[in-house]
Amino acid sequence: MRRLAVLAVAGLALAASTTLRAQNPIPEKFTNLQVLPKTTTRAEILPVMKGFALNLGIRCEHCHVGEGNDLSKFDFASDTKPAKAVARQMMKMVAALNPQVAGIGEPAPAGAPKITCFTCHRGAVKPLTAPGGGGLKTTPRLVLSKR
Repeated sequence: MRRLAVLAVAGLALAASTTLRAQNPIPEKFTNLQVLPKTTTRAEILPVMKGFALNLGIRCEHCHVGEGNDLSKFDFASDTKPAKAVARQMMKMVAALNPQVAGIGEPAPAGAPKITCFTCHRGAVKPLTAPGGGGLKTTPRLVLSKR
């Protein structure tokens, strides 16, 4: 009887773990983080990825190998898609720019970056530029002093 109870509990644990895996197919640990800290958890990475989706109007398959809504079939570690390399470069750019603009103009809300993907992308895959016919006709050339 005791052996039957142990088998039942083990079966329930396996079923629960399979169900949880199906409900949340995002891996617990990540194997190819190059810009985000290697210790980034699933709870930390999900808002970052959702931010990319909202700020650029994209879905996971824009950068990751896979398609559709079944994330268990995605290869999140793969570097096959060029958009993933671009995303990494953009993340580095935003990280470098934020400290430089921290004291310019109105401060960002506490803990929030001043520059995000949305700053330029405005919900579009390609960064949006000023509409044609308006604004400056030429790009001003600035000569910065070397300090």
